[in-house]
Amino acid sequence: MRKIFMTMICLAGLMTMSAQNILTNGDFELWSYGKPVGWTVGLHGTITSYVNLPVEVNFGTQTNVAHSGNAAVKLQSGDFTIPYVGYSFNLPGILQVGESEGFSIPLETIIALMQALQDTTGTGGLDPQNLPDLSSLVQLLSKGVPCTSTPTMVTLWAKYEPQENDAMMVVAMTKQGGMVTDYAYEVFSDLNPNEYEQLSVSFENPGASCDSIMIIVLSSTTLNSSSVLYVDDVKLYYSGVGIPTLGDFQGRVYPNPVLDVLYVDPESDAAYQWTLTDMTGKVLQSGEGRGKTVIRTASYTPGLYLLNMSGNGQSSTSKILIR
Repeated sequence: MRKIFMTMICLAGLMTMSAQNILTNGDFELWSYGKPVGWTVGLHGTITSYVNLPVEVNFGTQTNVAHSGNAAVKLQSGDFTIPYVGYSFNLPGILQVGESEGFSIPLETIIALMQALQDTTGTGGLDPQNLPDLSSLVQLLSKGVPCTSTPTMVTLWAKYEPQENDAMMVVAMTKQGGMVTDYAYEVFSDLNPNEYEQLSVSFENPGASCDSIMIIVLSSTTLNSSSVLYVDDVKLYYSGVGIPTLGDFQGRVYPNPVLDVLYVDPESDAAYQWTLTDMTGKVLQSGEGRGKTVIRTASYTPGLYLLNMSGNGQSSTSKILIR
């Protein structure tokens, strides 16, 4: 599994609160010739050998099953077939920001890649520490889009219909001069197949300089998957993710601002208490957490709220903006 994703990923306080950067056509309302403008939903290019072999596979189609507006991307696996050679593999669906210029890669390299994908299916997992080392097949993907500083997080809305215990993945990278400067990733498996949920991945070094950002969404973590993923409203956020510190509690409170779902994601499994209040101090929700906690916020009026956290005899308060 590690080789699959290592290779395919080669193939984003109220005063300091987030500034939102909406990606071009991040709502997927604009389509041309069956593809979302400013995005790539497939792989296309040429495999070089004694003769050049054109290859193309499309993973995404337009759908009116949208989180907002009239359109979204329906993403699912597709067959990557090498003409005249007999190699064909069913790859997870790939959605990536930016227009792809196509690839040109030797036949021997692509065959070795496909055999590695097939041989490692179902073994191991993605080691995120290796993400910055990707290099050899980066041309299979789009080059991303321009950026000047690393965002705090990438958010999107997704509705996932998984095959058995399948999972989807979101990966984002920022680059400077062609070198990876920061990355963010998350695997999502426990999603509601009947409605959209807001997902996010957070960068380690927000604000760091960059000249391009890549965002890659995968519909599955395995080959030969029938999972279906709907994606809509991809956005970048800069600054403002709450990071409470409560004794030995370290973690994230995200996304901020939030629409429907707020996550408290500690780094340890120590117990903690949380309370969500309005600005007058009225308690709206409270509970005890151990591990990741989900707080539903869809029923609240847009505005500023307070999330109070306590544990190990200490307390902290984060300002949360509900949109």
